[in-house]
Amino acid sequence: MKSIERITYFIATTVKGIKTNLYLNAVTIITIAVAFFILNIFFIIYNNVNSVLGEWKGRIRIIAYLQDGLSGGDLTSLENRIKNTAGIKTIKYYSKQDALGQFREELKGQAGILSGVSADVLPAYLTITVQESVLNNNSIDKLAAAIKRVPGVSDVQYGAQIAQKVSGILILVKMLGIGIGGFMLFAIFIIVSNTIRISIFSRKDEIEIMKLVGATNLFIEIPFMLEGMIQVLAGTGISIVFLYLVYRLFLYRLHTTLGSLFLTMNVSFLSTNAILALLAGSALMGMTGAVISTGKFIRRNY
Repeated sequence: MKSIERITYFIATTVKGIKTNLYLNAVTIITIAVAFFILNIFFIIYNNVNSVLGEWKGRIRIIAYLQDGLSGGDLTSLENRIKNTAGIKTIKYYSKQDALGQFREELKGQAGILSGVSADVLPAYLTITVQESVLNNNSIDKLAAAIKRVPGVSDVQYGAQIAQKVSGILILVKMLGIGIGGFMLFAIFIIVSNTIRISIFSRKDEIEIMKLVGATNLFIEIPFMLEGMIQVLAGTGISIVFLYLVYRLFLYRLHTTLGSLFLTMNVSFLSTNAILALLAGSALMGMTGAVISTGKFIRRNY
């Protein structure tokens, strides 16, 4: 056969196989779509929680409040000692007057609250940013405790507690996604293999004739490989389309519920690269399941 004739034959044989077991193929595609829909929900949740956590971590600062009465030399010595602490990225000093200015800035429109408040009642402080390795290792607690022990520091505050709790949630979502995802992928693989196996048995006589006239195993397997690939790709495509519709509905609900607050939120869908990788992996999975099923049948019978 010429190349074009072979391609035409493979396509026609694949379509014939799908039509022969149309109901079974439809059920298989729907099952795959549901499985990938659930799997992708976990993937989207993980990506968005991870993104939020990354933003929070990037905003984490250690605020070191200073004792009153520090001289210029004491302040320089204190800053140098903190700078030499492992994990410190930058330090910025705020005087009492700066602290009052910060309060006035944050309370715009309510300046009357601070009327009569003197800068002397507020402590000077240092704003300290830390290296990313400190945040990734969750060792900011130890670093904050070390800064608090520096002479001249009265107290420290930092917003890592919330980020650490979210990290725990992220790990839980990730583990659930891996567990459920692994189970779903295994189930999809078994479903495709069994569907192809049924399709093989329905065409058993045809395969026997093809073997008698000298057809190679690959020639016999290709239509089944295409059938398995189409099943998984169709299921994956349906799941992505339906998931996108649910995603848009979710954004609409957020917009109508939260109003202007919604504008500050960024709930992302699957990226283009993720969708392409998902489709490529699906195609490979469908083809692999078909190859295993046909290979077992041919080895057992010929």
